[in-house]
Amino acid sequence: MKRLLSVLLVCAMVLSMGLIGAVAEEAPLVIDIYDEAANYNGTQSGWFAKVVKDRFNIELNIIAPQVVGNEVEATRLADGNLGDIIVCDKAKMPGYVSSGVVRDISDKLPECENIMQFQKQIETYNKGLDVEEGQIYGIPTEMMDTSPTTLTDDMIYSSPQLRWDYYTEIGRPELNNLDDLLDALKQIQDAHPTNDDGDHAYAFTLWPDWDGNDNMIGIANVVQLTTWYGEKLKQSAILKPDNTFTKVYDRDAAYYKITKFLNKAYQMGLVDPESGEQPWDDVANKLSTGRAYLMWYSWQQGFWNSVDRLNNGTAFTVIPVKDMYFYADADRYYGSDRMFGVGANVEGEKYDRIMEFLDWYASPEGATFQHDGIEGLNYTVGEDGKFIPYKDNALMDNLPVPEEYGGGGYSDGNNAINQWIVSANCVNPVTGERYAQKFWQSYKDMTMTDMKKEWQETFDAEDPVDYMKKNNQLLASPSVDFTAKEYDNDLSALRVDVNNQLCQYTWNLIFCETDDDFEALWDEMIEQLNGFGYEELYAFDCENYQVEVDAKIAAAE
Repeated sequence: MKRLLSVLLVCAMVLSMGLIGAVAEEAPLVIDIYDEAANYNGTQSGWFAKVVKDRFNIELNIIAPQVVGNEVEATRLADGNLGDIIVCDKAKMPGYVSSGVVRDISDKLPECENIMQFQKQIETYNKGLDVEEGQIYGIPTEMMDTSPTTLTDDMIYSSPQLRWDYYTEIGRPELNNLDDLLDALKQIQDAHPTNDDGDHAYAFTLWPDWDGNDNMIGIANVVQLTTWYGEKLKQSAILKPDNTFTKVYDRDAAYYKITKFLNKAYQMGLVDPESGEQPWDDVANKLSTGRAYLMWYSWQQGFWNSVDRLNNGTAFTVIPVKDMYFYADADRYYGSDRMFGVGANVEGEKYDRIMEFLDWYASPEGATFQHDGIEGLNYTVGEDGKFIPYKDNALMDNLPVPEEYGGGGYSDGNNAINQWIVSANCVNPVTGERYAQKFWQSYKDMTMTDMKKEWQETFDAEDPVDYMKKNNQLLASPSVDFTAKEYDNDLSALRVDVNNQLCQYTWNLIFCETDDDFEALWDEMIEQLNGFGYEELYAFDCENYQVEVDAKIAAAE
């Protein structure tokens, strides 16, 4: 009898192991993510792929219009299947709803406790869609846990940033305007024509990959710098600090001012000759190898700054320019300009798995992987449970990943979705500190360096936002929930034509050899844009975004 029981037990174990093996070997579920934020097209690989596969047995296939071209949108829409998960500009969601390519996810959301931490923001957005009460089609990206008028960050999204050691080397000159900034950059580039490896380095390295995105027309490298003078593009219209609109080609507006600034930089020999054609990946490599001397996005510092460089003074930091008046959005309480949605064809087990994945994506663990990386590589955990920076050069140097996460390089396996549900500035409930490393007390202690002390003494401020507030250089725009009216087919086609013309002309303007050539080409651009119907597009956008302006004015009162 004992022997019989033993045989049965062994058989049961063998069968059990076989079943476990079958489960383990089950083919992963492939999820197509149509992703307007992605800079990579194809199957997610590396450590983030392993994190997702281990938890959900899901494989992420990224479809990136920024990489393969915007034509992929029309092709997939014609097939009635944009993607299983959709990451798109917020302005496109109403059109996707009306065309039936996204589904109502309200039946599953009550089970998604992490996503529902942002219930107010999600419901507020979806009430603006022409849908039945209670239906939910979109989840805003990068939602915040503060309020619509709070400005949490100590550094705004776009501002001029130089290497502190090079700025110190040229005497820390007072910068009154863009000409002074160019003069400082020329001194730096003349003194350091190459990086430490002997590769050519330039003050400016530009790229075209993001042109016309984020509800703006024109080239991104100009568009983002218009905010240095209090102006913000709203599709084809420029919103001025006094809450009035002006045309993108107005010579009194910042699009002209910044394009002229970049052209002057080119005439001074400060612009990377590969600009205009190089892909973003090449730029990222140049940032991480010290081949660019001006940064303007806050997140670009992640490609260079490290605790070691902050300690030895070779890190990038904001350098004030006195005539600037910075437009900055307050905390994006209602989220950024993009949305997550689920494809209309998704159902059954696939639907269940996708919603489980998205809820995890909004969880403390998911947000930690997105914003902080891997424990033991990017950070360690102290006895008090709070995070401590460890190898903060993992991204810039593509450091090897621990075998438990599949090995390979860190940046090679980084999250290719490139968009979050939870903002990095939200509080991580596990640590009680915000996900963004710069808010950790351990990071603040590590980075209270001579460089930071020198910066504070030089500019008489605690941080860049403090400086801007003290010197009346900050226009903080309240966060409001707003969904722009969608274009009809004619306006959509018109926008494509106008944007293409504006981008082409702007790149040519940047590379003009003389001021006279620049002005003549600007006049030609105005004539061409008007010929394509720019003024019709402008009128529509002014009326469209006036609703948002009115809401912001009311929120500020």
